[in-house]
Amino acid sequence: MRYLAFTFAIFISFHIQAQKLDFVDLTSSKWRLWLDKDATWVDDELHLKPNLQDLPNNPPTTGWESLQKNGIEINIPATVEEYFWGKNGNDFGIAGDYIGVSWFSTKFKANENWKGKRILLNFESTRLRAEIYINNQLAGYDMFNGTPFTVEISNYIDYTKENELAVRITDPDGNFAWIDFLNDKWGGKKPLSASHGFGGITGGVNITVKDQTYIEDVFVKNTPEITKIDIETTFNSLNNSVSGELIAELFKTENKVLLSKSIQVLNNNQTNFSFNFPKAKLWSIENPNLYYVKLTWKGNDGSTDSITKRFGFRWFDVVDVNGDKQFHLNHKRVMLRTSISWGYWPVNGIIPNKELAKKQIQIAKDLGLNMLNFHRGIGQEMILDLADEMGLLYYAEPGGYKTGMNSEFSQEMNRERLKRMMVLFRSHPSLVLYNMINESTRDPEPFEIEDIQLAHTWDETRAITFTSTNFSKRMNYENNMNPEKIEAPVKLHMLPYNHKPLYKGWWDMHYADGPGVYLDKFYNDPTNFHKNSTNKEEIIMWGEDGAIGTPHRLELINKELQGKNLGWDGQAYINQFNAFDRFLTDKGFRTAFPTVDDLTQSLGAVAMYYQGRIIENVRISNVVDCYVVNGWEGEKIENHSGIVDIFRNPKADPKIMAHYNQPLFIAVKAQELVLEKGKNASVDFYIVNEKNIKGKHLLEISVTDSSGEIYKKSFTVNVTGGTTYGELLKNGIKFNVNNNGYVTVNTTLKKGNKTIAFGSEKLFVTSLNNKLPTITISDTTNYLPEILKEIAIVKNNVTAVKTQDIETQVMVTDNFTDLFGKQKFPLRQDILQWLNHGNKLVIIDDVEKFAEWLSAKEVMDYRGNRKIKTNWYGGNYFVKEDGIFNELPVDTAFNWEYQCLAGYENNRFGIRCENGETIVGIYADHKEELFSAIVRIPVGRGEIIISTLDLKKAIKSNTSASIVAKKILQNMILY
Repeated sequence: MRYLAFTFAIFISFHIQAQKLDFVDLTSSKWRLWLDKDATWVDDELHLKPNLQDLPNNPPTTGWESLQKNGIEINIPATVEEYFWGKNGNDFGIAGDYIGVSWFSTKFKANENWKGKRILLNFESTRLRAEIYINNQLAGYDMFNGTPFTVEISNYIDYTKENELAVRITDPDGNFAWIDFLNDKWGGKKPLSASHGFGGITGGVNITVKDQTYIEDVFVKNTPEITKIDIETTFNSLNNSVSGELIAELFKTENKVLLSKSIQVLNNNQTNFSFNFPKAKLWSIENPNLYYVKLTWKGNDGSTDSITKRFGFRWFDVVDVNGDKQFHLNHKRVMLRTSISWGYWPVNGIIPNKELAKKQIQIAKDLGLNMLNFHRGIGQEMILDLADEMGLLYYAEPGGYKTGMNSEFSQEMNRERLKRMMVLFRSHPSLVLYNMINESTRDPEPFEIEDIQLAHTWDETRAITFTSTNFSKRMNYENNMNPEKIEAPVKLHMLPYNHKPLYKGWWDMHYADGPGVYLDKFYNDPTNFHKNSTNKEEIIMWGEDGAIGTPHRLELINKELQGKNLGWDGQAYINQFNAFDRFLTDKGFRTAFPTVDDLTQSLGAVAMYYQGRIIENVRISNVVDCYVVNGWEGEKIENHSGIVDIFRNPKADPKIMAHYNQPLFIAVKAQELVLEKGKNASVDFYIVNEKNIKGKHLLEISVTDSSGEIYKKSFTVNVTGGTTYGELLKNGIKFNVNNNGYVTVNTTLKKGNKTIAFGSEKLFVTSLNNKLPTITISDTTNYLPEILKEIAIVKNNVTAVKTQDIETQVMVTDNFTDLFGKQKFPLRQDILQWLNHGNKLVIIDDVEKFAEWLSAKEVMDYRGNRKIKTNWYGGNYFVKEDGIFNELPVDTAFNWEYQCLAGYENNRFGIRCENGETIVGIYADHKEELFSAIVRIPVGRGEIIISTLDLKKAIKSNTSASIVAKKILQNMILY
């Protein structure tokens, strides 16, 4: 009886073949792709580890010749969506996906020297079901998408002609967003583990030719004794037992052997041995030193084989330092700063080329991050190869594991995918942590507790956690939304070389929803700030935080895609670029933003600044061990909270975030960034210190505004150093802000005459006019007088009366019914006549009703409105120079200066207005249009100013930052 031989792949880039004739790279061959639209598959019986003889043959519906005759020429890796997205006539959103059967085919010649050998066809990964045909015969079958597998094809080879390889791919379902907790469905029926909805050969393909016994896998196991490694070697043999000699050599460069060893293998398909090299240069983020172990096999059965495995000497663990649990790399504390990557890539959807993969690693380092996450899906080994070389840590999840609770089939599918992922990744020094489920929002099931213990046997050298999650009320813990310092099933984890499941010591909480912008409330004082923690007893991870959606670098992408295959997503970015470009011209924003890239970077800076400031918070806390940015890459329809776009372009200047990721700087924390002129500012000073600076130092503080230096003082401070990575140096520094504009706080830490560290902070100051304008209002709720009391003098309140009752040249209104809905005010045309005579109407609420009426009166070319989404969709305002923004920042997106209006807690929507002058525009998620938030509409000699900004709520909040909303409303009246 023949069974499929699922063995772990030989896709290590450093795998040295004994003879070139024993290796054929099919990735670089010519391939063809054909869609078998009439193929049946919905009712197929599915198998995970089938008996090959029991499986049906499924030839192409129009014959084998169709693959060459009707297929298009392609290169692999490839997905169907890369070449056929939208061929159903609808490329919008996710509607252009292809569901069903496709064929990927190529040809190869067999060498006569292969006879009598084991011929292995190796796939790096496929999605989803792959049926492997050699010369029209079914030779292999795999359901474990995103993972490597091997099919032995020795019995199918024809040595007299070219051999035909055809891979029948079935893509039954899948998602194009972040969700992995809902099962995909086969034919809408059988539940599968969730994954992204792209079908194809998603990795390389090659043939290796082996003897009866060969080396199947090598696991280089790091140990706490950093310069010692344990090497676990697994053989695959047709014999009942494996015996022979294994020669091991350690080297850093190929021509210089540092250590060697001969190991006798006797009747065992696995052997273990160690190398101890005290002179080893350690692998670290700053110095990613790499070594190689070459294993040469000489079997008693006459078999030979050779394989080279790359690794790094390093040790990553959880260490208790005086009651504080911390991550340590090479026995030195490391505070992890990372971001979640959903695994989306341009054009093909889920496969990076080497250039983009390298760009991903470099941009992460440029931003000052020291780790990235393979999030809700298995990443590519090529990325880990580059992370090994360039110095970046990685965190890995298999994705879809939560779906196991819905079916035993999904359980088994998830378990095998997790195993393959761990075996593939486990020798990479960059990979430091595993996680089974992202956001379980529940305690583990019994089978999941068994699974995590089983997984720990596959790699005992790393920690593995059950979940990175939101704590749910249904868990019924003592403090049900914050089970700190207690044993809790949801905190299940295992530590390196510790085989006991642990339920305390690892606390990982998500606050994925973002605020829209950095808010003053995120820092109040040294004991009260956002993302602080005092829980030293456990590893503290903020597992996802702060989703603030911003646009792609559309101009760069538009240039990149010119003349190229657009794949599944390219047309959407081009359409969005064109919409942005038209808006800048049509709405008069070219002076504010000369290019689309200027606008998208200004919007991107909002999220970049927020993430930087919160990273600064967790670092000064000195207790938090890991902070995870939500998220990494944006994509076509979702995940716009990515701080890079799908082409891995940073969405703003990386220096914004990199400042807060420095190993050594002074963190300057103002309790309020936005102040009214004449108020007192209060500022605290911390050191972020990963350079072991210690002892007495001098802290110099200087504050300047438009008038020059307004504060200067020095203080002697003491720096602890060691594992104290964040420390308060001086708090409660106060000074008055008496001039409008920006105030800069600069600080320097000195040891004698030597400058050790710098820091800075910007505040923004503005004020209302001393002479208040006089206005009329239209209000029956008594709401307007309350919010206008500091802004204007209300002379009279006009509701159900005639226009001659309006006693000023400016009227402010927020209620359509109040102004127009009363029977005593029948001639609504009167208000337009009043405007014609040089007066002004300011509309700050009920905008939709006003706009509909003005449209009906042929005054406003109103085309509807759009609610602006939040979080990983996102949206924000941007402003050009105008009197309404006198003494306020202009030619910018609404960043922290406009926090009272840009925050997601506000009512945020935009209008389509095709006349008048737009002063504030709105970006809205991935919509192929931009909107207006403030518009001036001339009416005769007068004008209407209509605003969708949530000014009333912002003013009513009465925070320090609300002065900006007050200023805008006063300027609307004055200018």
